[in-house]
Amino acid sequence: MGILNATAVDPRELIDKHGEALTDGETIYFVYKTIRDYIAFTNWRVLYINVQGITGSKREFLTVPFRSITAFAVETAGTFDLDAEIKIFLSGHEPIEFKVGRNTDMRGLQSFLAQKMDR
Repeated sequence: MGILNATAVDPRELIDKHGEALTDGETIYFVYKTIRDYIAFTNWRVLYINVQGITGSKREFLTVPFRSITAFAVETAGTFDLDAEIKIFLSGHEPIEFKVGRNTDMRGLQSFLAQKMDR
């Protein structure tokens, strides 16, 4: 993801801007945003939306089904750290890494990912 930390946003923001990327019945549990990019955790996948170009009209949608995730790491922010970090390791693909603000619900995300890995 980008250089800047991602912040948690309301799922409705992603739906308003990129709802065409979602399927019928898909539920969004967590959404993080940098300036223009999004990473969302839904009931069946991780969706990364990379907005490109000056106008933002070019977009890349990367779908990672939970069955493709082989491991994940969650690093919380420490006393002097300004951010937390999430790493998602994939079968046959480079890991997805992104930083989030220190006030992010890392326990909730970690619990969610652990439940998805159990299936």
